[in-house]
Amino acid sequence: MELFRSGILKGMISSPDSDGLPKYVWAVDGFGEAYEAKRGGKTPHDYHGYRLNESDPQRGVVLSEWKKR
Repeated sequence: MELFRSGILKGMISSPDSDGLPKYVWAVDGFGEAYEAKRGGKTPHDYHGYRLNESDPQRGVVLSEWKKR
């Protein structure tokens, strides 16, 4: 939950959907690992988080942006 919160506070979110909520939230932990939370689940407010693999191009974008903010 803390990673999700820190991603929101740093503005590491995708453009909001029509309901005003972002589809994605990104964050980086204290060990330099990048994570992505994606909307989906039983309710529209559910997010599922996972670590971004080194082969995922989004990982580099998240790490770079995180350092800037």
